[in-house]
Amino acid sequence: MKKQTEKRKNLIPTKMFLQETISEYLGRCIECNRCMDICPVTKETVSVHDLNVASQEGQPVPLNIKEFTFHCTQCGKCVPVCPKDIRRDLMMRYIKYKIKGKKPWSYKRYLFIKGPQQTGIRKITQQLFIRLKKLTNRDLSSLMETTPERRADVLFYPGCYLYSTRTMRRTLRLLNHLGCSYTVLGGVTTCCGAPHLLQGEFDQADACAELLYQKIKACDPRIIITACAECFEAIETIKKTQKLDVEVLSVTQYVLRFPDKYPSKRIREKITVHHSCRFPAHSPQGQAAQQAASRFGELTAPSIDQSSSCCYQWNHGCDPANTMRRSAYLAAIQTKAPVLACDCLTCYEEFKKTSTDVQIIDVLQLFEEALDAQQTKAAQR
Repeated sequence: MKKQTEKRKNLIPTKMFLQETISEYLGRCIECNRCMDICPVTKETVSVHDLNVASQEGQPVPLNIKEFTFHCTQCGKCVPVCPKDIRRDLMMRYIKYKIKGKKPWSYKRYLFIKGPQQTGIRKITQQLFIRLKKLTNRDLSSLMETTPERRADVLFYPGCYLYSTRTMRRTLRLLNHLGCSYTVLGGVTTCCGAPHLLQGEFDQADACAELLYQKIKACDPRIIITACAECFEAIETIKKTQKLDVEVLSVTQYVLRFPDKYPSKRIREKITVHHSCRFPAHSPQGQAAQQAASRFGELTAPSIDQSSSCCYQWNHGCDPANTMRRSAYLAAIQTKAPVLACDCLTCYEEFKKTSTDVQIIDVLQLFEEALDAQQTKAAQR
């Protein structure tokens, strides 16, 4: 899949960029319906023609288009099938912008404390959230909402998932085991802006991206790593638009650069890898996840076309068929392997909410289990 956010010429605001881009797209669309045919969400009452009209500046957004827009999970599966090279996902994103004032509560709640310069009740709630997390996670508190004071070759950017404490501790353990020089930048006040962008909150997204750029520039790393596909994409966009001389990798990609640091031993049987919308199987990040699964278990292909799979996080529960589709997908996975390893933290956390007999793991858990096995063996000698 192409990058979710194209390079914006001369750093013009996202809103202006999309207005110009969509005007061009509307002149190219032949309404072949391929984008709608592959779309994985509920869409029975929507036509491409209706979407095109609603995408135009000054045109109202009818009720059925509003409903579909909030169903849209910004997965980008509509992009590669278009014969006219149109980014339907960007067109949907612009409709999200047009109706951002009418968002459901689930959308608003997700952004409530994310981003810098909050005011009023949102600022108070954000501060209370941070204080609580620092009190209950003292081993991580020094990393929360701080900009590194020293420079290091590697900048680990967990973004908002700094507060996914199990994943954070796992990643820090792996990096410490490597003995590499790294610093950490993360927290809700240094959100990458992807959650805002995917909801059509363009001004907030641009502000988050600018602040993150300034912090990255101050850290001056050679490599930036993250386990979140949305954070990865946001940093890649900053790299391109700001012409940063930095390499952006998933954490799995980075850890695999040190093959001698981890035992190459089978610790699992069959494993299927779930590739996120932004880390597809053919991408370097997707290939790294498959390499990790093959290293520590038997990599098994899914029994269904994963182009139809989705975690549905980014419609925030607005599509009532989300749970049914996730359950069907996991039932199909279960026929092939008992373990589903996710290459994106967003997918991992979303699938963990689903009742299933499939064990849902983060790909990085395989490296941690390999270390545990190695240490247990050493202790028994």
